[in-house]
Amino acid sequence: MEHKTANIKIRLRPSEYDFLKSKSNKNFSKYCRSVLLDVSHNGPALSQELYQLRQEINRIGNNINQLAKHANSGEQVDISGLSETIDRIQKDINKKLVKIK
Repeated sequence: MEHKTANIKIRLRPSEYDFLKSKSNKNFSKYCRSVLLDVSHNGPALSQELYQLRQEINRIGNNINQLAKHANSGEQVDISGLSETIDRIQKDINKKLVKIK
């Protein structure tokens, strides 16, 4: 078993310290480690979900640019499903943001 010998020092506002202390229950050090290492806060999973959403938003942007290019060249374009897709992505983003808060 590896012993905990390394130390870090951070400065917090009193309100930030009080907030962390209130969240930690009894073991402040263990709680801070878990927050910093994203052990119990869905850090990596949440980060991956947000990354996937960003990729999907980028694809939507590319599709919109392609539609605009076709429309500007005089072609007829079908944007009937675009509004529903944007609404779905917006709902997904809002769900992820609630998890972050």
